[in-house]
Amino acid sequence: MKKLRIGELSGLVGANASALRFWEERGITEPEKDSDNSYRLYSAEDSCRFLMARRYRSFGFSVDDAKAMIGAADPEANDGLLARRLAELDEEARRAAALRDELARYGRACSRARLEVGRFEPDVLAAASYIFTIERGSFVGDSARLELSKRWTERLPFATFALYVPGEAFSGVGEYHVSWGFGLGDDQPGSRAIVGSARAAGMDILTLEDRRCVRTAFYRDDPRDMRPGELSPIVDAFRAAGYEATGPAIGHLLEVDGAGGSARYLYALYIPV
Repeated sequence: MKKLRIGELSGLVGANASALRFWEERGITEPEKDSDNSYRLYSAEDSCRFLMARRYRSFGFSVDDAKAMIGAADPEANDGLLARRLAELDEEARRAAALRDELARYGRACSRARLEVGRFEPDVLAAASYIFTIERGSFVGDSARLELSKRWTERLPFATFALYVPGEAFSGVGEYHVSWGFGLGDDQPGSRAIVGSARAAGMDILTLEDRRCVRTAFYRDDPRDMRPGELSPIVDAFRAAGYEATGPAIGHLLEVDGAGGSARYLYALYIPV
């Protein structure tokens, strides 16, 4: 086979010249230089090495791994890299499946909440633990607690922003305040280990173990600190429905509705009864 110039090889393998130069710079291809005009001249071996490099990259191998696999003296030496990549793909598939399940659950929760605004429906809340690191719209000044919350957001993409409504709000006591923070349910991956770490760190934890709750939903126009009076319509409707709270309520921020030029914040609220 005659040696090809870069434009000829580009047409043969279906890649632009910049891609060919990229792999040349990384030592995958080693074209000769025409002594007369300095044109790159690629051999059949160069074209094969380029095609293999592109294939390995399509499998998700790094540039360095692709180079190592092409340059391996013994093909069996690549078995470890192949096994490692297969394990990575298995983990990616597991994460994708978990994300899909969570997205479907989130979609159902949003649809249900929109229908439940102003209604009170009995439900059983599975075991759920929440740690709150924001109070009255301000971060708690405890660096250890803040650092733990930051690690949550990195490790647990399904962690939600939550609010905590103390039981006093539903028993006629006027002096109470709502706490805000990152919420984490025990039905989510890895949550029990994180909750255990939180207990060791002295964090404040609220736990509901398979409690009978009444769920409802409500909109807010302001994402900042919730004032006690703002809960009055919810509390009045809750009592009118014949329920009595037996503990604090937990709310989840579900979505932001920007229709009409002003944002509304949709929350689902679970009240143990």
